Amino acid sequence: MILVLGVFEVEIDPIKRQLHLLETGQHLGRPFSRGVIGPNEVVVTYGFVGKVESAMVAQAFIDKFHPKVVVFTGSAGALSTFLQLGDVVIGDEYFEYDLGRRDGKVEIMEGSVRLIEKVEDHVKEAFVGRIATGDSFVDNDEMREKIRRMTKSIAVDMDSAAIAKVCKENKVEFVSIKTITDRCNVEEFQQNYHKYAGKSAAIFLKIIDHHFIE
Repeated sequence: MILVLGVFEVEIDPIKRQLHLLETGQHLGRPFSRGVIGPNEVVVTYGFVGKVESAMVAQAFIDKFHPKVVVFTGSAGALSTFLQLGDVVIGDEYFEYDLGRRDGKVEIMEGSVRLIEKVEDHVKEAFVGRIATGDSFVDNDEMREKIRRMTKSIAVDMDSAAIAKVCKENKVEFVSIKTITDRCNVEEFQQNYHKYAGKSAAIFLKIIDHHFIE
């Protein structure tokens, strides 16, 4: 089984609409749909913001459905200057930029190499790199540059590293597929979010419609 997560419904809607539906319901107060796409059984859910909620939802759905694969789709802000609006980013590593520890150690979670390769095979132009995660909306150039230098990441969001951590602890394969909606600018985000929010899910839909992922 594949678990597909999104912050808001629009981020998983392309997959949700194509499900040959088997079940709908709520778990942990979040709506879910379970069904079949191509040769794959898929569960989709949404409704969380930030590291605590994303980790909580990921663990609850892993416990309930026991997926072998977790995919997080949606939007991200660009840290690297070479990224343009609408570009697709595939996370190969995940970093919590706002986690401070006394020992100074930093844990970097890794994405599934198998899943990364699957996505790369079906996206003509995708950027693979580290995604930084923190509990703040990065909305200015100074903060953007600070996080870029500190984490050596190409994109930033509020959820990926937390879900990656949960998947690592549960030994579940994980990848985050994000579409750039802004360059850490609120106005750009508002202008472009609905245009690009479902793009990553639409890409993953094409993959699972024709290929068995598990």
